[in-house]
Amino acid sequence: MNRIFISYRSSDGKKDADRLCADLSRLYGADQVFFDKQDLRGGHSWRSAIMAALGTQPVVLLLVTPELLGMVHPEGGRRIDRDDDPIRGEVLTAQANGATIVPLLTEGMQMPATADIPAPLRFLKESHALKLRTEDWADDLEKIVADLATHGIHPLVQHNQTHPARRSWLQRMQRGFMWIGGIFVGLVVIGLFAPEDAEEVTPSPPPYAAATPPAAPGQSTRDVSGMWWSIDDANRRLRVQLTVNNGAIQLQTDAFPVSWYPTWQTYAAGVRAQGLIVNDVRYVGTGVLSNVMGTPRIEMPVQAVTGDGRGPLDTGSVVLNASADGRELTGQLWSNGEQAETPLRLVRQP
Repeated sequence: MNRIFISYRSSDGKKDADRLCADLSRLYGADQVFFDKQDLRGGHSWRSAIMAALGTQPVVLLLVTPELLGMVHPEGGRRIDRDDDPIRGEVLTAQANGATIVPLLTEGMQMPATADIPAPLRFLKESHALKLRTEDWADDLEKIVADLATHGIHPLVQHNQTHPARRSWLQRMQRGFMWIGGIFVGLVVIGLFAPEDAEEVTPSPPPYAAATPPAAPGQSTRDVSGMWWSIDDANRRLRVQLTVNNGAIQLQTDAFPVSWYPTWQTYAAGVRAQGLIVNDVRYVGTGVLSNVMGTPRIEMPVQAVTGDGRGPLDTGSVVLNASADGRELTGQLWSNGEQAETPLRLVRQP
């Protein structure tokens, strides 16, 4: 019987929701945690589960992220203001059925001002909010477990933060991700939207190109810093800069015109009606560099922005592994917008 429900905006809350679900399922058992991974859910499964939990003091953990209230609907206006918004529907259904709702403030978030919350949801301001921060995850999880206990929900196993369960690569990435002045964002390497018939365009060199030339012969296979090229299935190439600093790795790409890729053309046309002009896109960010049996491995969240830094336009996560000779990086990209995984390949020389 589900007694713990996780509600989140998947455009920027999926990673934290995944990690929270894994930890709570380990502590309470998977049958106690309701976690719907579909963003545009119709609400039937949610309502049915809440109704089935009546009388068991169900608790809804609502992840408060920037896009919980800020996400814009394709037709204009905020999604949270629309009656068909799944998050709005989940919260109102939970309230109507007597569930306790606990807002969880993710990294860098504060409880939104009353004026920013739709009138039917303003009861959330009266709820006791807890924190769920990446760098303080273990401590914050301890407080959530204690709070659930006050509602009569107790773990099946003793929660001991000194001996945490083994985390997946995505969870380790989140643990190590550096938050400085807000949320750093990660790189999407452009294997994304392969064009069908767009003409090849070579972007102009970025300002950092001269400072970091391609790796010379004999460069250490563990050194992934410098200039790379992303090559997609259509052999389209995009310049990518990697900068390593104390275990963190920064990545950024050249900007490319939306006309390169049909998917970005469609996106740009959709937001133009809302007054947002998107002519080009680039990927930037900061992630975690580690070594697996001596081979460099890059793990990070991802975000796409406009050429002049507005966004995010899309989010997701990426993992890349270096080849034995250090001349190639391969891996996968997960796009929250596409809800799909795409192979990635970077090389030192195009």
